[in-house]
Amino acid sequence: MFRLPRILIAACCAAALASAAEKPPAGGVVELPAFEVKDSRVLPQPEPWKYAEIPGFEVLSRISERETKRFMRDFLLLQEVIEVIMPGLTRGQVAVPTALILCGSRGKGFEEFLPVDEADERYGKNSLFFRDPERAAIVIDFALSELRVDADTVEEADPYRAFYIEYFRFLIRRQLNAPPPPWFEEGLVQLFGAVDFSTKSITFAQIGDGFGAEKIGDFNQILAKRAIMPMGEMLAAAGPRARTREWKAQCYAFVHLCLYGNNRKYQRPFLQFVTRVGEEGPSERLFKECFGKTYRQMALEIRGHIQFTVYNAMRFEAKKGQVGLPEPPPVELRDAADADVGRIKGEVLRLGRHGEAARNSLIAPYVRGERDPRLLAALGLDELQAGRPERAERFLEAAVQAKVVRARAHLELARLRLQAARAKPAGAGGGLDSAQVAAVLTPLFTAMKQPPPLAEVYALVADTWAASAAPPLAEHLGVVIEGINRFPRDLALLTQGTLLALKRGFPVEARAMAERGVKLARQPADRDRFQTLLAGMEGAPPAATALATESFLERSISLSRPEAAPEKPATAKSPGK
Repeated sequence: MFRLPRILIAACCAAALASAAEKPPAGGVVELPAFEVKDSRVLPQPEPWKYAEIPGFEVLSRISERETKRFMRDFLLLQEVIEVIMPGLTRGQVAVPTALILCGSRGKGFEEFLPVDEADERYGKNSLFFRDPERAAIVIDFALSELRVDADTVEEADPYRAFYIEYFRFLIRRQLNAPPPPWFEEGLVQLFGAVDFSTKSITFAQIGDGFGAEKIGDFNQILAKRAIMPMGEMLAAAGPRARTREWKAQCYAFVHLCLYGNNRKYQRPFLQFVTRVGEEGPSERLFKECFGKTYRQMALEIRGHIQFTVYNAMRFEAKKGQVGLPEPPPVELRDAADADVGRIKGEVLRLGRHGEAARNSLIAPYVRGERDPRLLAALGLDELQAGRPERAERFLEAAVQAKVVRARAHLELARLRLQAARAKPAGAGGGLDSAQVAAVLTPLFTAMKQPPPLAEVYALVADTWAASAAPPLAEHLGVVIEGINRFPRDLALLTQGTLLALKRGFPVEARAMAERGVKLARQPADRDRFQTLLAGMEGAPPAATALATESFLERSISLSRPEAAPEKPATAKSPGK
């Protein structure tokens, strides 16, 4: 296994390609496409939302200004609380840019964001969570007063607890390379969702149990008169077919029991089980090896925890004279620009699979004259998804020229440039010349400095150097190696890195990558692919350009890469601002 902490890439590559720096199209102006608005297309009218931006988050609110400011204060204070109860959970991984959408009354908002296949659940939930590798969104309904659990049961709707659950779901998923077991994630987010806090105190893992007031979602209240689901069904790798309120409550009860119940006797077995189940998959044999109990025996333990809940909650309280948690700074709240509303709504609607509504939301502010770089980037990505690369490229070129902070916009522009260069290679032997290579790599270097990190950026760097007429230098291969270390389980990137190193004369690095692939591969086809690459290296003489002594992997340990803060997005002046 090899490590490559923060290598110096941008400066090396920029120096090597300085003579072929990126140039804007002739005249420095990109002619943007027009949209033909036909009678059949009814574009949404401008909507009055409030907008705020804090690092990593954009807030779009339809609730009152007073309630929005209260929510923002609560959200910022929650960050301090998390550092107390779970240090490092908000750090360690670069957050994907996230939209928080607060929906209010007047029949506006929450319904339109419900995924197309969840419309019948309108009154059964007041929170939505969306995520793809690049963006995330949490939508909260502040208007709904009651949630319909089933035909005969309703419960109070608490928008703050709903938000805590989805926010912790977001934090947990971004810390992991693969989706967590459904029962584990659900148990944790229900546990975190019950946190109580102020600047003076924090109470965590507390439930209503006869000595305190009942809370919404308490597992002991929900399951008091319900049968326990068989443990094998609860722990299934894909989760049960229907993720009911009772299943969520049982996951909560199991995690709460293991971490805080019965004098914490199950903490160590629980952590062992969570660690192993990711590699081995759930089974009663594994469960018994870790807990020393069968599924049936643990179900009885959970029933006892529900009926007689004995546990150790976590309490933090500022003593007399202590300051406690710092008061969050005020957040600037303003009327949302038309471009912000259209862009955020359009992309969240896209995540909910509302294709036509998403496109209309993106188009509307553009037709009304908005030219914000982030809107142009969103339009370019939308055109690309719709299969119109020529139009997409013009939007993306304009957004990149305006220094938009959107890693995928830079990535997809580079991909389009590489496709065009491969169609008309200008280098020797049908390869790309230095100007073509520079045109592709320049936006990729920018994407590397913007959140979130994308494995595809490094994969495209490998593709570009593989197509280059001039072979890459060691520091150029180092860019790909950095990506492999940032995404250690991305086997597609590891394969591309191995092939590039093998093709371009870095046999030591190629072997190290292939051996790593054999160790990491879980599927037989993936393992066979890396073993085939290793077999092809046996007995092959070192390439003429291979390093004679230590490999670049070994030499690069001493290199460091300075971190550059992402530039603020340039914003074009919009009508009415």
